[in-house]
Amino acid sequence: MDFDMSHERQFNPKSLQKLEAPDRGLQFPVDAILDAAGVCGGMNVADIGAGSGYFTLPLARRVAPGKVYAVDLSTELLEVIRGKLAADGAPKNVELLVGEDSATGVAEASCDLIFLSAVWHEIDSHAGALREFRRIAAPKARLVIVDWSPGGMHPPGPPLEHRVARADVERALEQGGWSVVKSEAVTDWTYLVGATIIM
Repeated sequence: MDFDMSHERQFNPKSLQKLEAPDRGLQFPVDAILDAAGVCGGMNVADIGAGSGYFTLPLARRVAPGKVYAVDLSTELLEVIRGKLAADGAPKNVELLVGEDSATGVAEASCDLIFLSAVWHEIDSHAGALREFRRIAAPKARLVIVDWSPGGMHPPGPPLEHRVARADVERALEQGGWSVVKSEAVTDWTYLVGATIIM
């Protein structure tokens, strides 16, 4: 399957160093975000736009014996994750999938959590993505979106005009068949919106 990686909001794999920057934890504190997302053992998780695995490996450790599906358009970035998974002590409960928000390649009704970090603002069709997330969601699944705040400090992060306000995320989720249960600032730069599927 061929995916279009050409639009201007799409993360460029050549900017890998941004995903691996030492200060990334200031904007995306992993433990705090996973706590807020309610990540726990036994969950199956779709990490949409997994990038270099910043959240993939911590998710995998938390959900074991559950599974993480690391989905990304970029085979280059998935190879970065593959390299990390080959290290001694790395989790073994990760499946790498070349896919995108509206065509993840994840099996139907298989995920307890669909997780997106710094991805929502890149998506062309939020309605299309939410249809796909409903397809892969197990009963009572959660959807958690972490992204850059338009009111946040810049830099770091994408251009302000590319960012999506938290209220707009909430509105899109409600229209797409999800019930918002959590919406909060994570840092001065980022926010989290959590929702449950409406059956």
